[in-house]
Amino acid sequence: MDFFSLVYQALSAKNAQEKCDLTKEIFIHFDKLSFNHSTAILTLGQPTFANFCQIAPRHKIPQGKYLKSDLNVAHLLHSVAHIEFCAIDLALDCAYRFRNMPKSYYFDWIEVAKEEVEHFSHLNELLGFVGFKYGDFLVHDLLFSSMQKANLLLDRIALVPRGMEAVGLDVNPFLCAKVAQSSHKIKAPLLEVLKIIYNEEISHVSKGNKWFHYICEEAKIPPKKRATTYIEILKKHCFSFPKANSSLNTEARLKAGFSKEELELLSDSTFTSSNPK
Repeated sequence: MDFFSLVYQALSAKNAQEKCDLTKEIFIHFDKLSFNHSTAILTLGQPTFANFCQIAPRHKIPQGKYLKSDLNVAHLLHSVAHIEFCAIDLALDCAYRFRNMPKSYYFDWIEVAKEEVEHFSHLNELLGFVGFKYGDFLVHDLLFSSMQKANLLLDRIALVPRGMEAVGLDVNPFLCAKVAQSSHKIKAPLLEVLKIIYNEEISHVSKGNKWFHYICEEAKIPPKKRATTYIEILKKHCFSFPKANSSLNTEARLKAGFSKEELELLSDSTFTSSNPK
């Protein structure tokens, strides 16, 4: 079977379970797949979640600020589960749309997709514990639309794994602190899932860092210019931090491969979030 055809099947799957199952199958059988780089690159008109979620502007999505009732907790779980579900597609898209890269590039992003499936599945299971499921609340399409707009591989890597997904490293500790203050029965298992997500997201962002520098090397962008190249790409795509980002997680970002120069440039007020749309 052709790798790219299978990845497109997973990308365009009509329901969450099908996407998760296909992604795990691709990962398991990766070494047996062929790679036909000349096959047509098809585009998605809408994200998979549009089939079972109602899409709304980001500021209308319930966040679960106070973790007291099952409904409060469900809002938080659903919001994080949606990010992880989108992350499956982000990884699959990285593997599908960009051709003629080393085989290890495709393995890296299928491995990421498989781990995002596991994150989503854990969160969806916790949603079930409080009487809800993924698709019960409003969602936004910010990550999907950003993914679609970044058509150059260097831009795509800078904007998504090293931009939007790296935000998770900043937000996760604050989210854990919020959950830790709750007395809800879901607290302990949710903290365990958030810990797993945090540790694996460092690895995911690190893969973005690896391929960012690989592409820079291929494009003959010297190391001393890569930090400013990265920042210029973020500005070109109007990247800004969400309001939940009160500060950069310097330790985690350094572990994931960010340079000190990049972190200094990211601290610039240029990236301060405006009101969400």
